[in-house]
Amino acid sequence: MKWSVASGMAVILVFCLFALGGHAAPGAADDILVYERQGWIWSCDGEGGKQKRLTRGARPGVSPDGGQIAFFRPSEAGHEEMSDLWIIAPRNGTEKRIASSLFAASAPVWSGTGAWLAFLARDARALTSLVVMAADGSAMRTPLREDGKDVGFLCALSVTPKDSLLVHDMANAYWVDPAGGVRKSVPLAKIMGSRAQGVTSLDSFSVCPTDPTVLVFSHAVSGTPRFESIMHEPSSALSLHDSWVGVGKNMQITPREITAFDPVWSMDGKRIYFVGYRDTQAADAELFRILRVDRFGSGLKELVSGESVSVGSGSAGR
Repeated sequence: MKWSVASGMAVILVFCLFALGGHAAPGAADDILVYERQGWIWSCDGEGGKQKRLTRGARPGVSPDGGQIAFFRPSEAGHEEMSDLWIIAPRNGTEKRIASSLFAASAPVWSGTGAWLAFLARDARALTSLVVMAADGSAMRTPLREDGKDVGFLCALSVTPKDSLLVHDMANAYWVDPAGGVRKSVPLAKIMGSRAQGVTSLDSFSVCPTDPTVLVFSHAVSGTPRFESIMHEPSSALSLHDSWVGVGKNMQITPREITAFDPVWSMDGKRIYFVGYRDTQAADAELFRILRVDRFGSGLKELVSGESVSVGSGSAGR
């Protein structure tokens, strides 16, 4: 078969563009998932491949480039509820303890540059605080505290595209400056609509990395008859909220037969990873799975067994 000059030039042009780009546009396989399973920290890619058991620990949080994972271990101080904060470099397995004797109340989350991390903790009076520190454990500060008056029990920590820290107290969502102070406070009813009446400390919110006006949140829903016959409690689903659309104009993106919570975005804002299970799995001994759904509810896929999922990106490291 003979090529024309035009077709030959087209092939050369495509080849050159591919060579300049270095690789195809990143997708799920380029995502780095870190999660907890049976007392161990694991990692895999966004398709559930390349599974690797890393170290003993709980509540992991991976840096945006996948180069560092912060996690908690029971404290060597001996108090059964206290934890130490560790960081592991998954590429070589090097571990370092950066904080000790904490009453941890959430997984750590990282800034966009990986320069600092944050988590929720309880004090001696069981009041919650938002704790921020440098990645080496220095410069610890508390930009927001539960005070029992204006600010209630802090829960469901996440980080926004502009490095605000997002928490809620079951009444309001707070966008917190990591250096101190609340940038904005929004009643949950303005995000969740009528679903805010049933919000719990387990319901979490995550802002889209590429569009700060969009966030995903978990909320209670009625389960299927199969689910309710086994669990005897409401199920949970994920919905998408766009602040430009209006109050309560939310779109549920997980089906009724799936229990879904703890959503986190891929860094390109196209996919949402979450913890959950199908109603047919509600009686399984190892209950929790990591699942993935596309931004608008298509492409649902079960990936691996595990919980407390965090997401980075291989392309961010490159």
